[in-house]
Amino acid sequence: MSGELESSVIQFSDNVTISNISDARDILLDAFESNNSITIEIAGLEEADLTFIQLIESARRSAAESNRSIQLREPAQGAVLQVLQRGGFLDPDDRDRMNFWLQGATEQ
Repeated sequence: MSGELESSVIQFSDNVTISNISDARDILLDAFESNNSITIEIAGLEEADLTFIQLIESARRSAAESNRSIQLREPAQGAVLQVLQRGGFLDPDDRDRMNFWLQGATEQ
């Protein structure tokens, strides 16, 4: 896993799975300590599992509760999109979640 903090942009690449999810959590927590707005870039993420989706969903809820913002730089695709689909996270009735993950893109 690679998670680099570039001002308020976090770039996750390679693999973020249960084996290294605590590193990803620490990166997110560090980013929120010094920023009110976080952008997450996942284009370089080759492997993700349900723990990554759960981490981002938790961060999204925490951000909303503390009047902070979190967004993706680009719509979910590849490994992340597959996990979202398999995990049932793309319910069309949950517009906030759909907009966060897909940013208006059509689910494929």
